[in-house]
Amino acid sequence: MKIIGFWLSVILFVCGCTPGDASLKPVPKQKKAKDHSGAEVKDQNQIKSLFIMKYEGKEWRLDLSQTGFDGIDPTTLDRDAFYRWFSQVEKEIDRQPKSAYFEGRQLVPHQNGRKVDRAEVNHWLDGIHHYLNRPLTVPVQIWSPPITTETLKRIKEKHLASYSTVYNPHNVNRAHNILLSARAIDHQVVNVGEVFSFNRTVGIRSSARGYRPAPVIVRGEYTEGVGGGICQTSSTLFNSVERAGLRVVQRVSHSKRVTYVPAGRDATVSWGGPDFQFQNQLNRPILIQATAGNGHLSVDIYGSSDIRHRPKQTREAPKTVPETEKVPAPNEKRPLDENIKKFHRDPLPPDQISGNPETNGGGRGD
Repeated sequence: MKIIGFWLSVILFVCGCTPGDASLKPVPKQKKAKDHSGAEVKDQNQIKSLFIMKYEGKEWRLDLSQTGFDGIDPTTLDRDAFYRWFSQVEKEIDRQPKSAYFEGRQLVPHQNGRKVDRAEVNHWLDGIHHYLNRPLTVPVQIWSPPITTETLKRIKEKHLASYSTVYNPHNVNRAHNILLSARAIDHQVVNVGEVFSFNRTVGIRSSARGYRPAPVIVRGEYTEGVGGGICQTSSTLFNSVERAGLRVVQRVSHSKRVTYVPAGRDATVSWGGPDFQFQNQLNRPILIQATAGNGHLSVDIYGSSDIRHRPKQTREAPKTVPETEKVPAPNEKRPLDENIKKFHRDPLPPDQISGNPETNGGGRGD
């Protein structure tokens, strides 16, 4: 039995050490997987270092290996390279706030401003391995504009002042210019501390913008000019502003007496020349409401119920349509005494007798 056991041991030993043992065979090299186009597919075990951000339905992805990140050490990440990419994300998200306003007397809601919070993003980069391969909502700071929708919903709670003048509706061109300028200032909101400019608000008075030739005053004389009549709008606004206790910043009287407001209560305006300006020095925004039609022009000033103001008393405007001085035709003959007066006056420069409101200077009033 000992002899049989000996030979069995020899046989097992020899068989276990043969070169044909499967455990000693070389492991065959795995073939790399390829997609349908023949391109190699990366091993699924190789995890990417993706930085994924999202905001309001948009998503942005960055492979951080492109910024030098080794997948482990946050200090290997090139932050300058990262922020060159991230600046494009900021451009799509950042925006300035927009105040609420009226358009055609319809309230247009305000729009909040927003800005990406870079301090929070920097905090993420300090421990970047905690934020890899999962969507992160972009941190954004939100702030409101100076005038919100709620502010304008309350802006007509208190009537501060009103002033009305009359005009001849049969003077079609002049009436048309008054209507256009009244629409331009209607439902304009003037915020606390803001300065309102009539010229800037109404804009250039030109044929292209719908203004028509009508009588204007140039150095004490009536002549034809595009936009004639809008000084009645600025003068009516001035008197309403005065009654509301607002601060008048700039006002110039005509070089000739006008008849639609009491003496000294007018405000001449001209593009590139005199302007009417006032400041809202009160504690709340104010609203201008202007209406024109059928020979009546009215300007009202409103504010919220908690606005504080000191109204003023001013003289009323004439209630009847005054007679307007006729503008002489270019070749119309004048009496001798008028010709003599004209001869002794300094001749007007061409830009002040052309009737073009865009070139006339300070001596002019529309």
